[in-house]
Amino acid sequence: MTSLTPRQSIHHLLTGRSLNRLACGELVWEPDLARAALGLASDAAVPLDAERAMLQRWGHDLITVSFSGGWGAPQQPDEEDALFRLGYWQQNSALFVAALIDGPFSAVAKALGWEQTLVQLTKGTEEAVTLMADAVIEFGEQVQALADAGADGIIIGDDIAYRRGPYVKPEHLRRSYFPYLTLYVLAAQDAGLPVIFHSDGNLWPVWEDLVQSGIDGVQGLDAFSAMSLALARQRSHPELCLWGNLDLSWLAQPHSAEETSRQLHEMLDPVAGTPVIFGLSGGLAPGIPLAYLDVLYQAVRDFSWPKRIESHLAEF
Repeated sequence: MTSLTPRQSIHHLLTGRSLNRLACGELVWEPDLARAALGLASDAAVPLDAERAMLQRWGHDLITVSFSGGWGAPQQPDEEDALFRLGYWQQNSALFVAALIDGPFSAVAKALGWEQTLVQLTKGTEEAVTLMADAVIEFGEQVQALADAGADGIIIGDDIAYRRGPYVKPEHLRRSYFPYLTLYVLAAQDAGLPVIFHSDGNLWPVWEDLVQSGIDGVQGLDAFSAMSLALARQRSHPELCLWGNLDLSWLAQPHSAEETSRQLHEMLDPVAGTPVIFGLSGGLAPGIPLAYLDVLYQAVRDFSWPKRIESHLAEF
């Protein structure tokens, strides 16, 4: 039996194969969690070695380095610092290192603001088209630089939906958004990097369009917005890697090891034998007691797939 490193395991899943264990990781996690564990002040810098120790404690397989905070964030990451972090994780860990960057929707929203983005994507204006075309060119340059710097994969962060569905009607997104998302995906894959798409909200009205863009995985699957791993698997080709689905509100309450195990099986048993990564829909937020997280990630490490499908899992 061959033992894969965490980095190899995530690569394995993003190429459409399964594992005989449950892989684990979060889209983002706040340094305040490490500060709480170390007893540091709220404004103290958190050493990267301390972050690495926390992820080792929880048995994570990947780390996300953010190159963008999204279109609505009041502050954006410093690119030089993000590149330094990317290099640190690549050289000092066996984790899969994913770079989180803006998608074409976010590029327009940053340039025009929220309301104008909705208006112009709905109308398919020349300005919106030009902004997304320019963003594709910039992305191609950025993604090659990230590949050269040691990124293992790309997460395209584009919050295009809310609880009831996409912010822009699906027919307008098909005309004015998905062609550019597809070009993003092709650019990353041409640079040798698998692509994971992230959005909050209910993506069902555009799910087929999203899958057809060529992405290798989807992160989020917002349970609060009627998304589930089971339905996502039913509506996708079997090689698409699914990541997320646990709602933060569930984790905000204390649960025993038995309760946590039942929750995991309820979520994950329907997708057993397929490429899946455990995680929260939107990542870890500050304020979650460390004891809750220790129980959760211990349950992930102890998780075993149902007996009836074990024969279908790759033995790695």
